[in-house]
Amino acid sequence: MVKAVGGSQVLIRGREFGRSDEDRVVTLGETRALRTTWVSSDALIAKVAPGVGADLPVRVEVTGPSGQPRVGSSPYAFRYSAPYIYDVSPVIVGRPVVGPAEITLSAWGVGLWDTKPEAQLNGVTCVDTKWVDNRTVVCSVASNQRVALENPEIKVGGQRSTCHIMRPGICTVSLHHRSVNSPKALKVQIRAIEAHGGDATWLKERLKAMEKTYSSNTVYHPCKTWVDCRVKSFDGAVVSGIIMVTTGVCFFISVFFLSKAVYFVYTWVEREALVRAGKLPPIDDDEEEMDPYALNIRLF
Repeated sequence: MVKAVGGSQVLIRGREFGRSDEDRVVTLGETRALRTTWVSSDALIAKVAPGVGADLPVRVEVTGPSGQPRVGSSPYAFRYSAPYIYDVSPVIVGRPVVGPAEITLSAWGVGLWDTKPEAQLNGVTCVDTKWVDNRTVVCSVASNQRVALENPEIKVGGQRSTCHIMRPGICTVSLHHRSVNSPKALKVQIRAIEAHGGDATWLKERLKAMEKTYSSNTVYHPCKTWVDCRVKSFDGAVVSGIIMVTTGVCFFISVFFLSKAVYFVYTWVEREALVRAGKLPPIDDDEEEMDPYALNIRLF
């Protein structure tokens, strides 16, 4: 994949590329390579400059000590990656867009300058397509024009865009039934964006948050349908309520018993201290001892 922003390195094979001490220039299409590295008389490595287009010629110019350039070329030998659409906004589900309106298409590989892109929605060409940057194109819908917000497409340098699924190039099946909000669909988008060298961090965060909820109809969650999800949620709430009430009652009983035990120990220690101080008479040995279990019963 040769990105429109350039920077990729391509290996050019041929012959008579000269010696390492000779000057050489590689031109891809109409753009000179950023850097050309000599490998051998049969191979060169060129660092691609930014650009767009397909079926572009490759031209190699070698200049020796005589100063006379030797030129070789090959037509239709090079192409940049086609634009890749990864988002459309605003997303209007279940009804067409009625103009006047502007739809923003986010795509990789539109070009670093105004490449005069042509956009369309569901086969309808936009009345005006405005280049914003290498990742953004704005499609203008004419006044009173109705366009289904499906199957967006961008054409740049003679190449048509691809969409979420690389082959056969389907963007959406139907906005009424699409599953772009499922973890599985997000994983497809993440893999495709990363394959083009893009940053899919925001989609990964969205996927992580989605897999922690019950809001999606996927195998990752027990709620297969909305009705089933409501039933499971209600059952879970009832069980949670019972557990909370039981825990509260047990906690109250434990605190009650503990406070009584502490009070009993405190009273006994206090009496022993008073007896030793001579302020209270000691308990007679022949006095009937109190059964501790009976004492516990009396306490409550």
